[in-house]
Amino acid sequence: MIKKLEKELKKLNAKREKLSKFLSKQNKKTLSTNQRALLTEQKQAMAKYATVLKLRIRDLKEAAK
Repeated sequence: MIKKLEKELKKLNAKREKLSKFLSKQNKKTLSTNQRALLTEQKQAMAKYATVLKLRIRDLKEAAK
């Protein structure tokens, strides 16, 4: 279970990094204000999800001791 969660976290972090790079390269002409806002919200949700995954991994590791 821990390995599965760690793999999921690794994939999520890679996607977050790609999204961050994408957003930093875009300007107001290439993305609408609404799309930029939605992508920013998506990035924040991904960050929250990553935090939860980290907490679950830590909890499982503590329980395994």
